Amino acid sequence: MTPIEILRKLDLLCWSVIFFGFRKGWVSRKDLSGYALYLLNNGSNDEGVALIASAENLEDEELLSLISSQIETVDDALDIEKWRLANLIQISELNANEQMKVNRLQEVYANFGYPEDMASCSIYSQDKVDPLVAMMEVIAQLRVKLDRQINSSQGSQNVSEH
Repeated sequence: MTPIEILRKLDLLCWSVIFFGFRKGWVSRKDLSGYALYLLNNGSNDEGVALIASAENLEDEELLSLISSQIETVDDALDIEKWRLANLIQISELNANEQMKVNRLQEVYANFGYPEDMASCSIYSQDKVDPLVAMMEVIAQLRVKLDRQINSSQGSQNVSEH
């Protein structure tokens, strides 16, 4: 499963996550169209979403503008954590030998700027912990952190609606 498919499965996918991923090159136009079609098939009748569904036919600037108009709130730090979780879950689900998984883990560790909570995932760590075991702990911690952040932001939205 790709990171974007994992994000959708975990119900962590939203326009700000898509926008962040598209700017980083992690989201293709096909992914954009797919997400827009998913929303349209699930009751959205937003004209902007319908236009994004035809992402293949749009210029980059127009596409980015349409996506921006769909974003309710932006939290780049939260979006990064979502992408990091999806990449780590992808590694954990890979049908590959341990060395290939460790190599991919090292790439993710570097691509996300060597996050402190992933230090034990490094092959150079002094912790004497298997990097893949450390990765599973990071996955568990990220899930809890994201659940907490999402629940608290939904709670504050509910409070502001009253």
